Amino acid sequence: MQIKGGDMNMALYGIYGRHEINTCPWNNVENAKRVIQIANSDFSQMLPKYKIDKILGQYHSGLEHTFLWILDAEDPHLIEQFAVDSGMASFNEVRIVPLTTFQGVAEGSKKIHGL
Repeated sequence: MQIKGGDMNMALYGIYGRHEINTCPWNNVENAKRVIQIANSDFSQMLPKYKIDKILGQYHSGLEHTFLWILDAEDPHLIEQFAVDSGMASFNEVRIVPLTTFQGVAEGSKKIHGL
């Protein structure tokens, strides 16, 4: 889903992450400190540097040791750097993927199949 505004061409991206049980912040005090530091960060000051317009959601499954953050951003390479600089990638395996809405899938299906 592309979002056009001003000079920027924003899009939705997901940061999918996972970590091992022994590195989970619930089980590892050093990573707990990192998570608390990240949670207390003022992202509004750092997001423009990474061309991230906003964080739309931050969802975690504590017992599955996975998470999904949804961003409105311009450049997946800058999102990668954000994951590193924020500390998120310090104990998580991270994947950055483009996202669309369900309605976007339906619209794309119409175009592909001429429906």
